[in-house]
Amino acid sequence: MKEADYAYAVARIRANESSLLTTADIEQLISADNYQSALRVLEEKGWINAENHDDINTALKTQMNDTWQLLREISPNISELDFLVVKNDFHNIKAALKEFVSVQTLRSEKNNTDNFVVPSSIDSEQIKNAIFNKKFNELPSFAEVAAEKTYNVLIRSADGQLADIMLDSMALNATIEKADNTKNQFIKETAELICVTANIKIAFRAARAGKDEQFLETALCQTKTLDKASLIDATIRGQEELINYILTTQYFEVADYMKASTTSLEKWCDDILMLHIKNAKYICLGIEPIIAFYIAKDAEIKNVRIILSCKHNNLPSEAIKERMRKLYV
Repeated sequence: MKEADYAYAVARIRANESSLLTTADIEQLISADNYQSALRVLEEKGWINAENHDDINTALKTQMNDTWQLLREISPNISELDFLVVKNDFHNIKAALKEFVSVQTLRSEKNNTDNFVVPSSIDSEQIKNAIFNKKFNELPSFAEVAAEKTYNVLIRSADGQLADIMLDSMALNATIEKADNTKNQFIKETAELICVTANIKIAFRAARAGKDEQFLETALCQTKTLDKASLIDATIRGQEELINYILTTQYFEVADYMKASTTSLEKWCDDILMLHIKNAKYICLGIEPIIAFYIAKDAEIKNVRIILSCKHNNLPSEAIKERMRKLYV
């Protein structure tokens, strides 16, 4: 795909960037007196309406899905963006498997649509039907293998935790694979950063929980810029050794955040991705602004979720500000 082929798409993205929440908008949400006041601010911004105040999760999912529909409409080749949403396909495989087990063991109805997320590259109904009918070959190859493997784990061992870990790891590997298939350097670098930060978070939690090597072999994905074997070796020796290893890598900056708290670590992981895509604002032709817009919208929704959760739990404004992710605009 030639860069010039993205001229129309980038023009549409630039027009839609004006709809993203600004720092002033976030400040207004944070300074809202309470949860209901924050909802009224979102209503003024057009995010929700009076009818769906009680269903904010659906409203936020709609925001993300609308963004994806825009990208589908304007992108010359939407498959180049699959690396951004493939994790949702694996989430939906997980949700379908859990629903299948529930139906089989509790004889419940097959209608738990709230557990499925959008956007995704595979329709959730297609995933559900493939799993419930055990016709895994009706799924794309990457999803077929994942669904069948984890289905067998659940049937043979009833180990739901292992199935979840396997799917999360396969989702990360699929992210890198789909990015590599595009041959686009920016896409590959973005996917690498997504997966490296995911590995760091997994390793950090595993070190604190005392997880063993087998767990880490299953849970972590392969990346180019953070050696999996070295990460596992450091993690099984404890949190301090993990941090010391991270200090020897190009991701050394995260060490201080790991020492602070899990919340600080997760914020750094989101912020480093935002810093990575910032330069896309200055690119006039190419896929980069489209990818950046999707990631920006995802971060924006995450900030809104954090604010609403904090408001719901009556946390002070300063505590909310500490949790805020960087914005694109």
